[in-house]
Amino acid sequence: MRIPDTNSFALKIPAWIKYPLAAVPIVWIFWHIKLPDLIASAHSVAWWTIPVYTAIVLLSMSLQGVRWWMLARVFIPSLSFGRVMASHFTGLFYSIALPGNASQDIIRAMLVSKGNSYSVIWGSTWVARILGLFALAALSLYGLLTLDKATMPRGFLISVLSAFVVFLLLCSASFSKRITNPGRNAVRKILPPRFLFIIENIREGIYQYKHKKTSLVLVAAVTLLMQLALVSAACCAIKGITGRLLISECLAYIPLIELLCISLPLTPNGIGIRESLLGVMFLHIGLSKEQLGIYILFGFYSILLKITGVIPVLFGSRQLGEKKNNILL
Repeated sequence: MRIPDTNSFALKIPAWIKYPLAAVPIVWIFWHIKLPDLIASAHSVAWWTIPVYTAIVLLSMSLQGVRWWMLARVFIPSLSFGRVMASHFTGLFYSIALPGNASQDIIRAMLVSKGNSYSVIWGSTWVARILGLFALAALSLYGLLTLDKATMPRGFLISVLSAFVVFLLLCSASFSKRITNPGRNAVRKILPPRFLFIIENIREGIYQYKHKKTSLVLVAAVTLLMQLALVSAACCAIKGITGRLLISECLAYIPLIELLCISLPLTPNGIGIRESLLGVMFLHIGLSKEQLGIYILFGFYSILLKITGVIPVLFGSRQLGEKKNNILL
């Protein structure tokens, strides 16, 4: 069963445009940084930064799998925690090379849906993404409210608040059949029956969660903790690089940057777009381009941490090999 990528627009952009679009901003940033200055900034990074940053990023990655397991097991109580986490880290590993912010979710759902209700698996995947986006928006809004309004462009806070209200209404609408029916009727005229059947089942899986408010609240709390870990990783890196603890700034801008990267699926996993927005953030809060360069390197390091997902991949390959040998014997 093939499920289309939620970031399919990114896949329609030719590779000769997509990858240069990701590379150009990064090249431009490092082109304007002198190597001796970058090395000097690297030497000034506090010794504790890498181990603490590593622990926080791995915690955030783990919580992604935990919250999805919590959602799915509401309707599949027998769903194994170990299987979900193994599939989750496998998805993280393969997402290093795959385009789209949703690639790890899609791989994980495809692995776990074997032998389980795909309407629940894919429905819970959609609900998890909605909760993740909502948590990012809420954290960013809170951070912006704690900042000095004089430091923001005129009308910026109102624009973000308006976008947050619209997003909240859209998220709420996705749980209502009455509101989504007009869109459903339009989709029925476009999609082939086979794909329509799949989407209808996923749609039913999503609607089931509106009757599981307690579970949604618990998962929302874990999701908020997960996104706080993302912000904490940024605070940790900036503190280690610059010596400044910029909690409000990280709360305001880091979730907003992630939201924009997800909303603009122009490059693989938002690479290039994220670095460009970080450049604006660092300039706004008065940090140097050398410090920006070191922070970007930390971001690349967090992507490399997804290599931990190779463990379940290798373990699964070993088990498959043993099964084949047993069959031959």
